[in-house]
Amino acid sequence: MKIRMLWLVMAIAFCATFLPAQGRRGGGQQGGSGGQGPAMGQGQHRGGQVGSPSGTTTRQRDRDRDRIRATDQQRDRLQTCDQTAKQIRTQARQMARDASGSKFNADQARQQRDQLRQQLQTMQQEHEQLMSGLSEQQREPLQSRVQNINQVQERVNTQFQQMDAALNQNNPDSKVVREQAREMEKSMKEWQKQYQKMQKEMSAGS
Repeated sequence: MKIRMLWLVMAIAFCATFLPAQGRRGGGQQGGSGGQGPAMGQGQHRGGQVGSPSGTTTRQRDRDRDRIRATDQQRDRLQTCDQTAKQIRTQARQMARDASGSKFNADQARQQRDQLRQQLQTMQQEHEQLMSGLSEQQREPLQSRVQNINQVQERVNTQFQQMDAALNQNNPDSKVVREQAREMEKSMKEWQKQYQKMQKEMSAGS
């Protein structure tokens, strides 16, 4: 009887010692498994960042496609249009100054008008040559730019007609001539601005 009681006590003591140790080892394994979660998440996060250089390359290719390839002749013609627009703008500004107050001279103003007419005709011819030389691939991305120039051109033609009508009077009104010259100067500034934007958008062809 005493021997049986001794074996029972030893069995209870063994179970009490072994089972908690096994539980601690199991908990450690679960903790290790749980620790792998954030590590995998960080790896996935780094993997997502790898795609950003590819996105940058794609945007660069899009910007390259947006640039308009132009020949040297087209670029020279565009620069000529820009320079002619600048000359007309300078001439209109001088005409407005000469029409101020007692400085106004009708005959001088008519001569300046004739110079403006000749310069405008020259620039419009150069502009038509520039537009007719554009290919369909070039014309499409420049469509909004060309529309802006056409609107400015119509405005300049109207302003010149009004100036011409004022100077055809026996006694031209200096205020009307000065006002039309100033408006023409502003329009030519906008026209020249459109040409300058086109120069930036058009790169030299191979």
